[in-house]
Amino acid sequence: MIQKDNILIIAPEEDIHAQAIAHVLRSQFGAQVFIWDSSRFPANDPTTFRLGANGTSFWIKSLDGCISVDSLRSVWWRRSTKFKISDSVSDPQVHNFCLRECDAFFKGALSALNIPIINDPNNEIAARKPLQLQVARKLGIIIPETIMSSDPQEIRAFWKTYSGKCIYKAFTSPSWRMADTRLLSEVDLEDLETLRHAPIIVQEKIEKLHDVRVTIFGEKIFAASVHTNLPQAELDWRLDLTASWEKHEIPEDLGQKLVHLLHLLGLQYGCFDLRQSPDGSYVFFEVNPSGQFLFIEIDTNQRLIQACAELLWYPQFSTQEVYQS
Repeated sequence: MIQKDNILIIAPEEDIHAQAIAHVLRSQFGAQVFIWDSSRFPANDPTTFRLGANGTSFWIKSLDGCISVDSLRSVWWRRSTKFKISDSVSDPQVHNFCLRECDAFFKGALSALNIPIINDPNNEIAARKPLQLQVARKLGIIIPETIMSSDPQEIRAFWKTYSGKCIYKAFTSPSWRMADTRLLSEVDLEDLETLRHAPIIVQEKIEKLHDVRVTIFGEKIFAASVHTNLPQAELDWRLDLTASWEKHEIPEDLGQKLVHLLHLLGLQYGCFDLRQSPDGSYVFFEVNPSGQFLFIEIDTNQRLIQACAELLWYPQFSTQEVYQS
């Protein structure tokens, strides 16, 4: 059984980020770290939440023993996988009902405990792009002119305002492919009737000096700029698997605004995507509450893994405190 002051990482067992952080926590802090795949619930790992006059307890029975969740020092919600419902539940409506029940139970039980969670899965609002951009703008962070709409007429008018220098992207990533950022072309304008199925995000195209990724753990800031080799990665560096990163210095006041933005969204960790314009200014695009960061450490030697481990070992917040902020 995992004893008090140990750490749970919710991720697939083979997740390289989970493995790296677990290694630091074990070797430097002597922690017992349990990496648990949420797809094991409920089909394989029975889970129980109990509360009453004698207190509250929450535990997971796994192949490696019983995890006493309520006694953990912290939880890293690194990369959850879909809850696994038994194949014997063949009715789609019943299957979906079971998934909703599992989600309501598991996240509800976590929220009832005063345990720091990085980042709390109940805070789904933090990933909403309209909110991120609005909060950033109010903090004085530059954002691109943006329209989000299902109205073809409004999208075309916006495109004309910026003489066709616009990009478009999705609100969320589909499960079957990467939704990369693309130029909105005249050909695309002819196909806008598909907006009746789902809206899109359209923004003015920001000229680039550097694309910058800023990763923040608590109040520790790490910035890096990317060098891409492929022309198709001009708008989205993720399209270039040969891209390389180097340490980048952002203005101190911008760093503090990003920390403030992170905490206003109820997050303790996040990966910010910015673009530095040729005039030196920085434009905020979005923050990923569960972004990857090992590639940054590999190229820049910045100690992001250490910072993440320290945030889990020395949490300065609780779930309740985040919601009260």
